[in-house]
Amino acid sequence: MLKTFSVERQLPHGVADLYFQEAARKTRLETRLREIFAQWNYTQVIPPTFEYYETLAAEASPQVRQEIYRFPDRDGRMLALRADPTIPIARLVGTKLYNQPLPLRFFYVANVFRHEEPKASLRREFTQAGVELIGCGTAQADAEIIALAVTALRALGLNDFRLRVGAMDFINALLGPLALTETQRAQIKSALERKNQGALDDALRQTPMPPTMRRALAALPALTGGAEILERAAAECAVNPAAQDALARLRALWQTLDALDVAAATTLDLGMVRGMAYYTGIVFEAFARGIGFALLSGGRYDHLLAHFGGAQPACGFAIGVERALAALKLQNPSDVQLTPDIVAELGAARALAERVAEARAQGQRVEWYLQSGSHAEISAYARQRGARRVWFADGGAEEWL
Repeated sequence: MLKTFSVERQLPHGVADLYFQEAARKTRLETRLREIFAQWNYTQVIPPTFEYYETLAAEASPQVRQEIYRFPDRDGRMLALRADPTIPIARLVGTKLYNQPLPLRFFYVANVFRHEEPKASLRREFTQAGVELIGCGTAQADAEIIALAVTALRALGLNDFRLRVGAMDFINALLGPLALTETQRAQIKSALERKNQGALDDALRQTPMPPTMRRALAALPALTGGAEILERAAAECAVNPAAQDALARLRALWQTLDALDVAAATTLDLGMVRGMAYYTGIVFEAFARGIGFALLSGGRYDHLLAHFGGAQPACGFAIGVERALAALKLQNPSDVQLTPDIVAELGAARALAERVAEARAQGQRVEWYLQSGSHAEISAYARQRGARRVWFADGGAEEWL
């Protein structure tokens, strides 16, 4: 005897069924992103849904490690559901594609699993669509990735968004020479990311460092804007050669973004810190009007592939598909068509079957009427389904606005 479950127990917390308009909107968005990525000559990669835990935990942040779904296999090895597609792709390149011509350009559309508290548009199973550019470490490679991110958001119809760009290599150039504990480093980075000037000042006062370095770090939260902030950063914060090199790279990046006509959608934010432990250079996030969380994020991760083989420079980004759908719903609430254009009576008439096949080849949605019925009954059904035309097996037809 089958046991009856309550509605609350039919699905685990943090997952959802998608159907009708929601499923169609998601599929349409993913298809559009695949088209854009392919136009930039990125090829699709499909990583497995689960791998060994030690692989997927490599270089992940402590928070992501806590959120990974883990389970043992029959041999006692710990497996895990993927929580970040970038790490499996780094593993693929490092172990199987290390002798391929570089750079490699990959894109993916993949479900991701994290055991975190579900919020609006955020679930424990969600979808990311993103790209990875592997084997090129220039500022031009950074510019390509950022320009593709902006192009992808625009192609989805998201015009009211802003992409902010930071530089982990610049921040690390300031923090690197200091003898900081992990706790001190985390306090400073947390205050920077929250743009909490008071917390930052407190953390800097409690940490022994030269006054020039304290002033440089304290200035970071205010260094937000366009190319003009790079001159301020050079004057106030570039206290060592590594910081100067990072600023020079940002200048080259901005010039290329301007040439690609995406600088206007971009804001530099030199106090920006990203959560993933593997970021080594530029980092960026995109925010849309009405959405209180990043719908796109990415950056440069030049050390990750060394975990799986030879070191290679790399950068990429991921779009949260559900987050993008939420932003689209606010900015452009147009819907997809699920109703048929035509309802046709299925019978033994070859001429009608050929006519239906031709209509479908032209992109029209045609639904067969599968019951026996009068013209009036078939027309009533067609109207109920939302169709504008009905074709009868005897060659007759009706059409209405």
